[in-house]
Amino acid sequence: MKLLTVSALLCAMIALTTAANEVGKDGSESNPPGEHLVEKRSAFFWRPWGWTRYRNRYYHFFPNQLTWAQAQRHCQSLNANLASVRNLGEYRAIQRVILNGAHNHVPTWIGGSDAQQERYWFWIDGTRFTYANWCHGEPNNVRGRENCLHMNWTGNLCMNDIPCDARYPFVCARKVRRSLE
Repeated sequence: MKLLTVSALLCAMIALTTAANEVGKDGSESNPPGEHLVEKRSAFFWRPWGWTRYRNRYYHFFPNQLTWAQAQRHCQSLNANLASVRNLGEYRAIQRVILNGAHNHVPTWIGGSDAQQERYWFWIDGTRFTYANWCHGEPNNVRGRENCLHMNWTGNLCMNDIPCDARYPFVCARKVRRSLE
């Protein structure tokens, strides 16, 4: 009997919620008599909770100390990639995301790598590598092992190549996607 009562209340709640959606703000019906609302859609931009938007991307700082590959795998599990940087404005926006998350400008993985071929840097998301804020003398590929990229290196807060098996926090990025409600 209790299950039947709960089911009836749930159905009533759904019916009332649906009916309330069809009433306009002034109390009148939103659809003229005889017309039925077949599908209600409105375009909006979906923002993942806790992510920061800069232009057409969302960014999120993760304090976990992971290798570059582990960090990328974590980003992919969120339908994202390690962040790519296309210009100084975006670099500074990512620095703000790091500062807000870590309360400091900590060295942080982003999605650059030349592991496929030395001195041919690319972004893991496929974006062309056209901007870099390298520290003086970088990239230097010390001992032939520095194939991954992190930012906020030294007091200059610049980019540095470093071994991919080092462990750092990281920033994931995902494109703003337009959805239908």
